[in-house]
Amino acid sequence: MSGAVEQGPAPLGARVPVARSAAPRSFAWLGILAVFAAACAVPVLLPGQPYLLQILTLALCYAVPAMGLNLLFGYAGLVSLGQMGFAGVGAYTAALLLKGGVPFLPALGCAAVAGGLVGLLVGIPCLRLRSHFFIIVTLAVGMILFSLFNNLDGLTGGAEGLPGIPRPQPLDLGFAVLDFRRPLGFYWLALAVFAAVFLLQAAVVRSDFGRVLAAIRQDEALAAARGVNVFAHKLAVFALSAAIAGIGGALKVVLLRAAAPLSFELGESINLVLIVLLGGPGFLLGPLLGSLLFVALPEFLRAANEWRLIVFGLVLVVLALGAPKGISGLLAGLLRRVRRAA
Repeated sequence: MSGAVEQGPAPLGARVPVARSAAPRSFAWLGILAVFAAACAVPVLLPGQPYLLQILTLALCYAVPAMGLNLLFGYAGLVSLGQMGFAGVGAYTAALLLKGGVPFLPALGCAAVAGGLVGLLVGIPCLRLRSHFFIIVTLAVGMILFSLFNNLDGLTGGAEGLPGIPRPQPLDLGFAVLDFRRPLGFYWLALAVFAAVFLLQAAVVRSDFGRVLAAIRQDEALAAARGVNVFAHKLAVFALSAAIAGIGGALKVVLLRAAAPLSFELGESINLVLIVLLGGPGFLLGPLLGSLLFVALPEFLRAANEWRLIVFGLVLVVLALGAPKGISGLLAGLLRRVRRAA
């Protein structure tokens, strides 16, 4: 247990008791640094592999909105089936601004604001519902947003979408020039955006606000009895999750250079839930590991032709049976066994 309980009504970020992970933070952060070091070493160790970089970049684009869903689901215990709808809001916002000549970073910031604002407006009525009713409403919201993307021809381009989204201008670092029109340059851009969102996710989880979210997930009634404003905390994390989804959606359409409704349909939201489940909900690295498995593995199995879906399905079944807490949970369990053996 950690942290003291504050008496009286607790504002956003109030301290409440919550269990910590058994694995030492130092080992966890060493693993995180090792993963980022490996990501940075990929272009050096595997030069001249544009297809590999494209797949890894796409996995990073999925990992960003998955981190938002991880905050919502893994730490607050709220399951949303409309996450890619909020990603679509950010994607179309960024696409329209970029086609209008706005630079990439301001467009990315506006995508986050647009996604977060829509999430805030949706969360005010939706978060008053409980359990499966909340899931059903988020499902309906995702379908409504997809319908808007598909039918607002004058704004979103309708079913054809918005093609020709420009990439950011090359960046001169002095010792090198990053050309974001090439796979290597855009990979570094996607990795930088992912790292920024990852640090935001870690800061939220390690803060008093994150500890309150964990307490709400464990026992909402007890947290409310301690004076925590449960609705305000849920609304804040829901809006933050939608804002992160908006960033991921913007990054995805800039990679593909087109914003199309099919990129933000219901199936994509379900895929995002599967990514979090496979990676391990409630683990910082879960979204990245889940994205690599769910996005990259099927592409790497294309050489197996018709067998690739069978192999991929078997991998998912084995993980579901052998690692119910996802890949991150499996690795954390192995780390605890090594510590006990040592």
